Amino acid sequence: MGKASAQSRRIVVRVPNWLGDAVLSTPALHLLRQKFPHSYIVVLAQEWVAPVFKANPDVNGTFMITEEEGYRLVAKNLKEDKFDMGILFPNSFSSAFLFWLAKIPERVGYPTDGRSLLLTQRRKRSHNFRREHQVKYYLHLVNKPLAQSDQSLNPGEEALVWNIADGEGEWADETLADFGLLPDEDRVIGINPGATYGPAKRWLPDRFAKLGDELSKRYGVTVLIFGTWVEDEIATSIVNLSKIKPINLAGKTNLRELGALISKCALFITNDTGTMHVAAAVKTPVVAIFGSTDPVRTGPWGEGHIIVREGVPCSPCLERECPRGDYLCFEKITVEDVLKAAEERLGKH
Repeated sequence: MGKASAQSRRIVVRVPNWLGDAVLSTPALHLLRQKFPHSYIVVLAQEWVAPVFKANPDVNGTFMITEEEGYRLVAKNLKEDKFDMGILFPNSFSSAFLFWLAKIPERVGYPTDGRSLLLTQRRKRSHNFRREHQVKYYLHLVNKPLAQSDQSLNPGEEALVWNIADGEGEWADETLADFGLLPDEDRVIGINPGATYGPAKRWLPDRFAKLGDELSKRYGVTVLIFGTWVEDEIATSIVNLSKIKPINLAGKTNLRELGALISKCALFITNDTGTMHVAAAVKTPVVAIFGSTDPVRTGPWGEGHIIVREGVPCSPCLERECPRGDYLCFEKITVEDVLKAAEERLGKH
């Protein structure tokens, strides 16, 4: 098949199910677009992460998996769209089985989870994949010669992609104005005290409250608390513990609104969460507090971010709850530790 045909292919990419991983896959999508500049590229995503790819110039559309659709119906729809190639970012057997059911001729992925026979192009993982960032893991999959594409490319730009869509920035400005904040005059700082994975990823609420009070006093900033509706209890406890009351936005924004508001923040202070990667993607400086997880693999991607962690012997354990029961990796991180990191980005008072 000639080069012109290679550049006008129909490609579907199964993207990760978790918010953070979905954001971290965007550099690989950008590289894929470089390889196939004239092709029709869509992402196949669970409905809760599909908004990540809105306004992304590297994709032509989003194919959503909803709770109402079974795998066979999704496979039927994919088959009707006549895709030439399917690329699998998740490692699961089920994702490869779906593309096999859809009879997509070329199926590209890592041969994990017993799915090797379902793939037509098996990518060998990097020899040090357990010690490289997740962004690199997805880039490595795409940065190999794919059938009928150009040769392997230098990734070049490896930035996360999250464009603020038309109207989203204006909505964020209006929302801040409703709280009496003027975007051009009032500095706001975002904090994200929750973490879906479990308490071993959550710094202590009382310390977030003290941190917010100190930042408000020193810099005259307003603190915005972000999170899901499930994390509203944590956010409310921080409000109650704070002397200078922050604005609780937990559970009050959808994913696109979340990104737009975080883009207005001078700084984002967070646990290791998907929202941390949203902040990095919208180019807001991040101070990330790490406990049980490994910043080498899941730290905020890009320049200008700071990681705060204590090198206790048992970290990273990657557990949801502390096996020791004392959460030493977080107990040893003081308010002053995080405040010092924040000051590096905000400037000394």
